[in-house]
Amino acid sequence: MRRIVHILAVLSVAPVTVTFGAVPASAAVTVMVDSSPTNPDAPVAGSVVAAVKSRDPGKLAVRTLTGVNPLTFGQDFTGPTGAGPNTGLSSPVWFNDPCWKRGCTGTLAEYRLDHAQLDGQGHLVLTADRAVTPGARCGPVACRYASARLSMLDWEGGEGLSSWAQAGGHLEARMRAPLGKGLWPAFWTVGANSAEVRWPASGEIDVMEALGDHPTLVEQHAHNGMPDDGFAGSPTPPAERHAHDWAPDIDFGGSTTLPAGQTIAGWHTYAVDWDAGANGYLKWSVDGVVTRTLTAAQAGPAWAQSFRDPHAMILDLAVGGGEWVGEPDAGTVFPARLEVDWVRAYRNPMADSVGRHCG
Repeated sequence: MRRIVHILAVLSVAPVTVTFGAVPASAAVTVMVDSSPTNPDAPVAGSVVAAVKSRDPGKLAVRTLTGVNPLTFGQDFTGPTGAGPNTGLSSPVWFNDPCWKRGCTGTLAEYRLDHAQLDGQGHLVLTADRAVTPGARCGPVACRYASARLSMLDWEGGEGLSSWAQAGGHLEARMRAPLGKGLWPAFWTVGANSAEVRWPASGEIDVMEALGDHPTLVEQHAHNGMPDDGFAGSPTPPAERHAHDWAPDIDFGGSTTLPAGQTIAGWHTYAVDWDAGANGYLKWSVDGVVTRTLTAAQAGPAWAQSFRDPHAMILDLAVGGGEWVGEPDAGTVFPARLEVDWVRAYRNPMADSVGRHCG
């Protein structure tokens, strides 16, 4: 069940309590901003503002930003069953990322656009199954599964050009993920300049990734380092590698444990707030609760190299991935589904306005 609450646009750092009638604790509450005829500087109509449900039944404490925070990308995946991921958009944003050459860090899945479709109920579904194209290769081995990896970088037809990218802001996706060993769902970003500056030197922000056999854990990371010769199938010549003074590697982050009784199989909103300034930060959150922070000072020289330039978003459901992920076992059920309710990006971070406790 989902309840949508509309409020009049306001500008305030103080919480505004909205009474809307009893709502079951399991309901997902989305707070939308209505236009304000008297306040032209209020958040744009339709914006989702940070909200924390109070302990009083039927009340919601809403905290808006002190200023306009426009939505720069938003997709709620409305469309008929079987439609593709770009349905409803004025131009394609999501592209298949085939991730050839080394099979995407050891995954065993062939990535195809036909494995990312709308379910007709407002969700995008990335499906992993065994319907592999005959002869498909995942790096040095034959692919054993087919799945979807959607990127805002067009590697198949656009030489890695980005359809959408942004430096800083608030990025979020509401998703529920499949369980099972060897399944590796993720919502993440890479530098939009990845065609010129190879990963991981271009930077990576893992807003959410998870291992299907660890259902209570959410992985949140930031990566940077020497360029990888196998990224996107475009090797970096050795001469080019040594022509740059790359910053030291960053492998920041770790696991966040979900509240008692919750797993990645339930609906959760995964987000990162990113201030891309010289003294900026990354703040990860789950369901509005900030879970970890990386500052520019902590990142050192790598911050300027990898986290001040625009990034593009990626959604994928990988299968297998070296020792960390492992391979599916007899208990892993196929087809497996990663369901996405929405993806949104805002121009400015919201972390300072997000409540740290959801009652």
